[in-house]
Amino acid sequence: MTLSALDWKSVYAAMHRAGDAAFPPAALYYVLQTVRKRAAAPEAEVPLTPQDIITTFRAGARADFGSLSREVLEDWNLRAPADLGEAVLLLGRYRCLALEPSDTREAFAADERPF
Repeated sequence: MTLSALDWKSVYAAMHRAGDAAFPPAALYYVLQTVRKRAAAPEAEVPLTPQDIITTFRAGARADFGSLSREVLEDWNLRAPADLGEAVLLLGRYRCLALEPSDTREAFAADERPF
């Protein structure tokens, strides 16, 4: 599923109305694009595991935000893999991502290193 900018705004508006907007729209959109980009990579084993998502997210944040990555992620309420898992699960509930049974809060929280 590919979301246009208008579709994304509609999805986020629905999250907000339902009281599910625990993360800023930019944060969720960044998570969504990071996961989709990794899943589309030729070498990606699909489905991605929570550890694949965490590793990709860490590397992407460092590359995109450099020395400010910690500040950006804290501002977005993405301080640790457990927070990333919450964002992924939220995107799954709103049908932006397809989730696997292994995509659980516990699987993401198993990596306790902060971002």
